[in-house]
Amino acid sequence: MTLVLLALTGLTTICSAQTGTASSKQTAAIATISVAACNVPNSVTPCPGTWVDLVPTLTVKTSNSASLFVDVSTVVGLYTSTQVKGNNTGATSSATATAGVHVRVLLDNIIYAFPDKLGAGIDFDNRVQTLTANLGNIFTSACALSSTTCTLTPEQITLILRTSSAHAFNFVLLNVGSGTHTVDVQVLADTNSSEMTGGVAIAGAAYGPASVTIDEVRLVHDFSF
Repeated sequence: MTLVLLALTGLTTICSAQTGTASSKQTAAIATISVAACNVPNSVTPCPGTWVDLVPTLTVKTSNSASLFVDVSTVVGLYTSTQVKGNNTGATSSATATAGVHVRVLLDNIIYAFPDKLGAGIDFDNRVQTLTANLGNIFTSACALSSTTCTLTPEQITLILRTSSAHAFNFVLLNVGSGTHTVDVQVLADTNSSEMTGGVAIAGAAYGPASVTIDEVRLVHDFSF
C-alpha cells in the first residue's frame, strides 16, 4: 500500500483570520491558509485522518430560543493518479486512489450541528478513482526480426485527475440557549490508495481559503428536523 499526500499548486500558505464576539446577530471569520501537504519533507501541516480547525474559534452571544445557521465555504482540491502495468502471466492489474475533504461544526466543543449529528463530517468533496486492465507485453519491431533476442516491454496505462473548486454548506444548531457560545468549524483531509499486480496509486487532498458566517435566527415554535 502506498499513501502519499501531495501539495496542489496554486494554493497559498499565508494565514490571516478575523474573529470577534458579537452581541448582534452575525459573526464571521476568514482564513486564507491552504493545507495541502502530508508525508512531505519539512511539512508542518496535519496528516490525513486528523480533524483540525478550518478557521479560528468563533464566539457568539445569543438570546433565548435562538438557533444558529453556520455557513461554511472553502476551496477544495483533489489529486488522484492510478497506473496499471502489463505482465506475462495474464493477471489483471489494478490501482485505486481515494481522496476527500470533510467538514463538521461543533457548538461549545460538544454538540455537532445538523445534519451531522454524529460528527462524522459532511463531504465537501470525495473521489474514488479505480483503473483496471488486463495487459500483456509490447511486441516491438525487434521481436519481429528475432523472437529469441528481443526483450518484451510491459504495456502501461496511467490516469491522472486533479480538480479544484469552491464548496459551501449550511449547518444548523437548534435552540442553543442564551449566553455566550463557541463555534468550531473543523476539516479533515482523507486519502488512501491500494494496488494489485503492478498497479501504482497516489492520492492527495487540499483545502482553503475558507470563510464562515454565523447568523442568529428565531425559528417558528416547535420546529424540528
